[in-house]
Amino acid sequence: MSKKVLSLKIAGPAGLGIKSVGHLFSRILAHYNFTFADYSEYPSLVRGGHNTYQISFSPQKVFAPHFNIDFFFSVQAGHWQQHQSEFSSKTLIFSDEEIKGKSKKGTLLKLPLKTLANEIGSPLVANTISLGVIAYLLNLDLNIVKKIVCAFFSKAIDLNCAALDSGYKYAQENFSKYKIKLTFPKKSKKETKFYDGNEAYAWGFLKGEGNFYSAYPMTPATGTLHFLAAKQEAYPNLKVIHPEDEIAAASLAAGASFVGARAATGTSGGGFALMNETISFCGVTEISTVFYLVSRPGPATGLPTWTAQGDLLFALNSGHGEFPKILIAPGDIEEAFEMGYQSLNLAAQLQLPVIVLSDKLIGESSASLDDLSKRKVKVVKSNIEEKPNQDFKRYKFTSTGISKLSIPGTKNGQFLANSYEHDEYGFSTEDAQAAYKMSQKRLNKLETAKKVSPKANFFGSQSAKKLIISWGSPKSSILEALEELDNKNDYAFLQLKTLWPINSDIQKIINAFKEKIVIENNQTAQLVTLLKSQFEFKPTRIITKNDGRPFFPEEIIKYLKSKK
Repeated sequence: MSKKVLSLKIAGPAGLGIKSVGHLFSRILAHYNFTFADYSEYPSLVRGGHNTYQISFSPQKVFAPHFNIDFFFSVQAGHWQQHQSEFSSKTLIFSDEEIKGKSKKGTLLKLPLKTLANEIGSPLVANTISLGVIAYLLNLDLNIVKKIVCAFFSKAIDLNCAALDSGYKYAQENFSKYKIKLTFPKKSKKETKFYDGNEAYAWGFLKGEGNFYSAYPMTPATGTLHFLAAKQEAYPNLKVIHPEDEIAAASLAAGASFVGARAATGTSGGGFALMNETISFCGVTEISTVFYLVSRPGPATGLPTWTAQGDLLFALNSGHGEFPKILIAPGDIEEAFEMGYQSLNLAAQLQLPVIVLSDKLIGESSASLDDLSKRKVKVVKSNIEEKPNQDFKRYKFTSTGISKLSIPGTKNGQFLANSYEHDEYGFSTEDAQAAYKMSQKRLNKLETAKKVSPKANFFGSQSAKKLIISWGSPKSSILEALEELDNKNDYAFLQLKTLWPINSDIQKIINAFKEKIVIENNQTAQLVTLLKSQFEFKPTRIITKNDGRPFFPEEIIKYLKSKK
């Protein structure tokens, strides 16, 4: 690729801090103002197995992690062999084993991590020794690296500082010929911090005045639960509950919304299946609840620690019966933050369930952003009747479908909110005309939803020959690939952020192009099915992937260059 991007990957069994050391390297890069994109893989095991963390970085903007690796560290013997397809002739492979054979690609280098770690006094610092090696190879200031790393390992500062020294010294004595001249970016005046997608969404939730979050732990959504639970002391109005299951989590969030909280619940596909009855309940009672759905591959338990976009149609059709909902999907970590507060605003304004559809890649990948805790955002409140009269109609018929609500306990503001179809007061009814009219009232909200939901992103020129259409996490790899294509001006890219309701502007943009290419991380091209349900849509080409792994920029370039 023409842009100077370097990629590092570290691999080893669970329990040896593979992701921790990867995050620390990301923090070091953030200190030097590099932009980066990372990605981690791990099996559903507490100990053992094969875990990896990779990061691609550059002085220039990096949108997505690359497939090809420049530096590979195996913290235990035998963890590099299955990655040879990612190596090139320039790849440096560091492994704690006697190299008998040769790699098909790359240079194999003996790094005696076990011996060096035992000399320091703990086998657990092998990962930190690797950081010392990379610090030398990239000519990073060891004192800065120590400050960042040893602050993280506050309970084992001496051990980890010694490990950095050991790795740096060993590299100095054995790998000096592999040292590279790294171009450092200019230091930014902006303070940046390190966030993964789940944390970014949580910060958006907090900045949007979210004050109730309930969830049962389920990979890969659990990070948001843990992050918000730890924020309750700093945010006294925030209540975070870990109940017995996802049914309870959804019901608690709906109940909190009913009494005036700005509430959300989070889960992945299996837990979301259990939440469906509550989604329908929120639909008929017009309760403003946000559902944060971080997808992983299914069906059933599927690949619980991997990534996919297989829940689009499931989320779109969640809940039984017909009622309005909004479905939005972030394409990167910045948008995860934005949709944290946007989802609360939409739920409050329109009084309906809002689903934020993310995935493992976004939720558990990281980026450096300006301090999210200092961001100011627009907060839209519910249309509350402060002083209702005795004839208060909670579900009053309006042209927009949006009625004023009251908070329980408000004088004259009482109403029924049950799961039956109802009249304007909330009393159950089976009258045909009343049922049709109330159903239509709710569906009228979709017209307002089209106007206020996040608009699609359009990249490139209207005069381009080809239009790429996608949603969610492939955004980053598509942007990275387009930067590297020789004929990049031939392509425009449309990223849908609101997947329901579909705005008519989408059709106008798509119809302006003769050649349309859809890219999504599922097997059945679910976005194509959705768009075909709304207007005549005939994509020229569909590119899908469904093996638990994300799209890499190199793959997309290959697909776009091929004629198939």
